Amino acid sequence: MITSPIDSIRRAIGTVSRSSVLQFCLATALALTYLALVRVYWGQINDDAFITFRYSKFLATGAGPYYNVGEHVEGYTNFLLMLLLSGVIRCFGEDNVLIGAKWIGVGAGLASVWIAWALASDLLRRNERIAAAADWIGACAGLIVATDCAFAVNSTTGLETTLFAACISAGIYLAQGASGRFWNGAGIAFGLAALTRPEGALLFVLACVGRGLAGELRAPPGRRALLTDVLVVSLVISTHTILRYWLYDGEILPNTYFAKMGGFDWRFSSWGYVWGFAATHLGGIAAAIALLPLLGPEGLRRAALPSVLLVAWGLASVFVTGTDWMIAYRLLVPYLPLWAALAVAGISVVGVRSTSRPVASTAFAACALAVALFLVQINTAGFYQWYCQLRRVGYIEGHHAAAQWINERGQPGQSIALMDIGIVGYRCFGFNVLDITGLTDRYIAKSPGPFLRKDFDPNYILKQQPQFIVISYALPADAVLPKDLERLQPWTDIEERIVQHPEFAAHYTRRRPAGANGDELDLLAASLGAEAAFRHRHPGPQLFLLIYEHHT
Repeated sequence: MITSPIDSIRRAIGTVSRSSVLQFCLATALALTYLALVRVYWGQINDDAFITFRYSKFLATGAGPYYNVGEHVEGYTNFLLMLLLSGVIRCFGEDNVLIGAKWIGVGAGLASVWIAWALASDLLRRNERIAAAADWIGACAGLIVATDCAFAVNSTTGLETTLFAACISAGIYLAQGASGRFWNGAGIAFGLAALTRPEGALLFVLACVGRGLAGELRAPPGRRALLTDVLVVSLVISTHTILRYWLYDGEILPNTYFAKMGGFDWRFSSWGYVWGFAATHLGGIAAAIALLPLLGPEGLRRAALPSVLLVAWGLASVFVTGTDWMIAYRLLVPYLPLWAALAVAGISVVGVRSTSRPVASTAFAACALAVALFLVQINTAGFYQWYCQLRRVGYIEGHHAAAQWINERGQPGQSIALMDIGIVGYRCFGFNVLDITGLTDRYIAKSPGPFLRKDFDPNYILKQQPQFIVISYALPADAVLPKDLERLQPWTDIEERIVQHPEFAAHYTRRRPAGANGDELDLLAASLGAEAAFRHRHPGPQLFLLIYEHHT
């Protein structure tokens, strides 16, 4: 049958339109699925995020990216987020910084969902027998990310986790040459990753190694693209390093590096942390599926190699840097979009080799994997929801209330010494904050010992005569006040050494009667010589914040 050119064009336009509409609907469905899960954890509060907020507020007010006036110490590791939040404060006010940080995290998380889909589709196109359905099967990678409860939790902490995930995922996708152009900006994405977290520079090096092993250097266009990426990232890193050197008294590494270089003495072993993530969020043995693209066709092997190296480093880095105290595995979550894309591509390798209908079998297996991982995480998602709600109440009743008390009792320009410097530091913006953990204090950070257990003379803090010292106390979950008061202990070794120092007893504790109303927290404060006490609800031991005020 002979058709006119006009009829052919009409049919082509109709096909493209139907395909585009279906893809738009699928992208929308993924976005709504992700946002529905994010909504569950939207209300959580994370104290660490407020450290960056204080730096951003100083920058927004024109005082520079500092934590205290006159102290040039870099106590953050997320330069790009700090800049973005400074703009949020300037445009929308300081009270909206937490919401702004959450929306940045959610926006980056949404981008990561779509990038995982695009990355998986590009990998699947390298497998000829799957290529025709690559765009549709690849959506399963986006679904894996969209329904992962750890990814959703880390989207709403106010930290840079999902922003980092979006940057490195975009860098890998662009490096695969999906656009087919001479240079498509992978270096820009990795440059942003290096500004978001320090390890972004190392991940770029690993990606370049993967690209070299994949044969990208063999052809002139590949060499030019890789060289351009190297120049862009080198320019970004060198500029940031010079800026750091200028802003922070000649330091070329963030102060947090020194604060945490001694390790992090915490309850999770590195093996337990990695296996917990693999078992809970990657379905245990299903985590190994990400390696299967290396057994596929040559084109797939080459394209997958950089992603495999980054995922491998993500796991290995936990053994290098140690674990983290936060729930939802924030050290490993940034690599989830890469793993999801690799896993879907790995399923295609099995589908092509084991069945006569590779498209149908791959599509079914990829969908089944996404659904199975969602079902496996149901109990974990419920735990995360309970945990986030409890910690939110704890921070409101504890740290926010303590900050309000200090603002009402103290005067701007006075000093506060404490461990959790985030919320109190941001809410008490006019005060000088002494960080006894060392994140924003160069002397403590460079003292020997692991994080939270730095070995330094407590008199370093006490001789500065802060007006207020906030000490965190822990009480076993089964203990009852005031009967079990003797079981109350400072939360960290640093705080215990401060409390036991003679200068602390001489100038910060005082005998006073409890209030006539017999309030439990006031009785606790009076019994320990403090001015006020606040409960911080916590899933483990009972935690309390006791505020001591300097007296002569």
